[in-house]
Amino acid sequence: MMEEEIRALLAKYYEGETSLEEEGRLKELLKQSTAFEEERMFVLGLEEMAQNEPSHKASPGAGKGMWAWQKMAAIVAVFLALGWLFFEQQKRMQEEEAYRQVVEALSLIQQNMEKGTSSMKPLEDIRYLGATDELFNIKEIKEEK
Repeated sequence: MMEEEIRALLAKYYEGETSLEEEGRLKELLKQSTAFEEERMFVLGLEEMAQNEPSHKASPGAGKGMWAWQKMAAIVAVFLALGWLFFEQQKRMQEEEAYRQVVEALSLIQQNMEKGTSSMKPLEDIRYLGATDELFNIKEIKEEK
């Protein structure tokens, strides 16, 4: 009688048509029976696995939507930071180039100024003479005439 009930419940179980109560009854019958060794080992293995069940943790895919947004936000933040650093570097390089050009222009102006002032050296000597008469000996020229 018990074997017939086990066969009927197993047939329903393999078809996927058993209720939770019927599955519970099937487990109890298989534990008591010795005829259905494979099914009995299966039930005992399931119970052992249930006892060793890990603690309930969120599955990796549980917050998948949130992780995707966080990844996207991190990627955007990295690209913005890299873009900002690139433009700051370009700006700094342009400022350095402009500074070099200004220094070069001032150096050229200084060189030309030195050339101009050195050619005016004889005129500085004339400026310190007491009078133009002394420079051109005007008295001597008048006396000769």
